Amino acid sequence: MGKGLGFLLVLFVLALVLLVAKVLDRSAPSIQLRGQVKGIGQSTPVEIEVRDAKHRIKAVGMELTQGGRTIALPLAGGPEAGRELPGWKFWARSESRAAYTGRAGRKEIPDLQEGRATLRIVATNDSWGRFFRGGQSELRLDLPVRFAPPQVQVLSFPHYVNQGGSELVVFKVSPGTTESGIQVGDFFFPSWPVKESAPETRLCLFAYAWNVDPSTPARIVARDDAGNETISNFTYRVFPKRFRADKIQLTDDFMARVVPPIMSQTPDLRDQGSLIKNFLLVNGQLRQANSRELIAFSQKTAPRFLWRQPFIQLGNSKVEASFADSRTYLYNGETVDHQTHLGFDLAVTEHTPVVAANDGVVVHAAFFGIYGNTVIIDHGCGLQSLYAHLSSIDVKPGDNVQRGQMIAHSGQTGLAGGDHLHFTMLLNGIPVNPVEWWDAHWIRDRIEKKLAGYR
Repeated sequence: MGKGLGFLLVLFVLALVLLVAKVLDRSAPSIQLRGQVKGIGQSTPVEIEVRDAKHRIKAVGMELTQGGRTIALPLAGGPEAGRELPGWKFWARSESRAAYTGRAGRKEIPDLQEGRATLRIVATNDSWGRFFRGGQSELRLDLPVRFAPPQVQVLSFPHYVNQGGSELVVFKVSPGTTESGIQVGDFFFPSWPVKESAPETRLCLFAYAWNVDPSTPARIVARDDAGNETISNFTYRVFPKRFRADKIQLTDDFMARVVPPIMSQTPDLRDQGSLIKNFLLVNGQLRQANSRELIAFSQKTAPRFLWRQPFIQLGNSKVEASFADSRTYLYNGETVDHQTHLGFDLAVTEHTPVVAANDGVVVHAAFFGIYGNTVIIDHGCGLQSLYAHLSSIDVKPGDNVQRGQMIAHSGQTGLAGGDHLHFTMLLNGIPVNPVEWWDAHWIRDRIEKKLAGYR
């Protein structure tokens, strides 16, 4: 046998093996929901992603079955843009990926009835297995069907909230409600069960942030497992506040002391070529990034209050700056920046012991941008306290701490002009005025009295 004929024979055998493997291949695509579908409502969105590691995705379908009747529902979408998909070539081994969106509900099926229904999604590839019909997989969901939006009953009153401050509302939602809370402008404050045995009775701490117009409406929003939503009004009164204004004279000595350490701890910040430009980068861009991170930290919250007493202010401390002070920064006689100071600067002596303001769990204990060495303690239901500019830290994330327990020492790390503690309270990552939380009368009137009888 010649070398050429032998080579052709090897190629033939290899092709035959690959062809047999293709024919016998029974692999099927994978189907994954993007987001959760917990029920069917008026028009519930369904987003899915279909993947196949070996074959081209040939067809994807969706249907709803109720009472022995099956209705096909349209899907929009297809292979993701820029994705090279394998064709007929049986030796191809690149991944197929496609995204589809559809809707299921009364708008799509007018005679759909409340109760239960089965949503079925089927995906087929172009493999030669399964008698040349392609590999097929399905996702089947047995779901409740609801058309009426959740019901909300407000149980607490009165509701008074200061601009920059907090308030608590107790309300009850109907069964099937999966998400509820209070919307104030762009801010949503989720609710929490007052107790595990009565999950429909909810407590919700909300705030009017320092920069939210007091005329902005606050409303209770509730959504059920079918995607139905209701918006409810409740009685409340907002008290506008005027915050102090302050001017800060920037010096080269101050910026040379605080800026380089911060930038060395934040490699994402690029050197702007001058001290003042680097300061403005830290004071602006990094401050905004830290604000977003505070919202992320708020997700690490317990679903119940971890505290029982009023919060503690740093003992024998002098207030050097207050909550929501509006600061104008001057350099060489020129205005170069405007920022808002969202906490209290409390000074005692150098490296004074810092204690936990209340019972809770440490969620952060490390360097944190403009705040320098920082501890954040979670007190449950979205409420957290922040301790910044520390010289040393004596706790770690996950530690349970008690009210009055020493957690750190004051310092001047981060954007600090001298040794002090920057302290603030956070509600879902939004800074709120700590003065209320230090006040035993406010705690009793705004929190305890409203919860009495529901716990």
